[in-house]
Amino acid sequence: MADRVALFVGTNKGGFVLTSDMAREKWDTTGPHMRGSSIDHMIFDGRDGTILMAVNHYIYGPEVARSTDFGETWERAEKQPRFEEGSGRVMEKLWNIQPGRESEPGVVYLGAAPASLWRSEDSGVKWHENLRLQETPTRDMWTPGLGGLCLHTIVLDPSNSDRMAVAISAAGYFRSDDGGETWVRKTEELPLGDAPDDDAARAVDYEGGADHCVHKVAVDADDPAVQYMQHHIGVFRTRDFGDSWVKIEDGLPETFGFPVVSHPRKSGHVWLIPNHSGEFRSASGGAFRVFKSERGGESWRALTDGLPQNNAYISTLRESMAVDGADPLGVYAGSKSGVLYGSRDEGESWYEVASSLPLIMSVASDVF
Repeated sequence: MADRVALFVGTNKGGFVLTSDMAREKWDTTGPHMRGSSIDHMIFDGRDGTILMAVNHYIYGPEVARSTDFGETWERAEKQPRFEEGSGRVMEKLWNIQPGRESEPGVVYLGAAPASLWRSEDSGVKWHENLRLQETPTRDMWTPGLGGLCLHTIVLDPSNSDRMAVAISAAGYFRSDDGGETWVRKTEELPLGDAPDDDAARAVDYEGGADHCVHKVAVDADDPAVQYMQHHIGVFRTRDFGDSWVKIEDGLPETFGFPVVSHPRKSGHVWLIPNHSGEFRSASGGAFRVFKSERGGESWRALTDGLPQNNAYISTLRESMAVDGADPLGVYAGSKSGVLYGSRDEGESWYEVASSLPLIMSVASDVF
């Protein structure tokens, strides 16, 4: 039975591992691991105990690093994710690592920029691209968002090994029903909203392409077909794995944001952090608030206890929220200012887990 909690925190100066008992009152910290590199995502694969990092270095470039002894030592992948010679593509950045299903031991997925999906069958030692995604009919129309043309979200159906989805900024949400052999863009039913006033002067095709810029997707506890999307121009929910989408914004002060996470056991429980807008990517009004829904996004309420509410212009990135799986559930939010906030009671109250880390790129958590 699990009796420890771990946080895996990627920053722009390296990765940190924080551990605590189930009380989550005192944390032991190791790191920075892969010192000096930007760790855009860092996860723990509970199937075999491997920690995997999406490492991006301004000189040495992007690579996957892995540890099988909980961070005591690290090794670089033997075959890094690299495009075929002559493809005309150059690997720019690694964005997201996702362990495979329980039914596929050793399988790990990776999202990168320029938008590409990679798979390893040996726990991250060797990587191979899913070239079928590049054959999607809309491929020549994909355009980068502010963070580049990045594949940042990978959704696996645990009950159907053939069904999965990926989200790309700013190209859309794509689903495969045949194990990645073919991909279909599933954003056609996303309602198109008006561009915010302060974005109106920007050269963005909101009329024809507003459904392209997905920021992050979280999966419901009971049904993987139910998903919650934080989007550039709204917050949405699907109940049919992307075939249709509806707005779920009642109670939110703004609808722009990046991170969204869901409860692993309670259906309909979702957390996100709104930003003022695409032009002002920070907590609006100087109040840092996490919003929670217990009704699948039908309504939202602000969680503020323990969070700064005055002159707190705090920014968070798309991978900067996580839940830990403990009972009661822990929720975590990392900021660009290096403060890591945590909650031991599903977001009702908050405290500072760490107060002076480098800029936080990502947060992941697990119990062990």
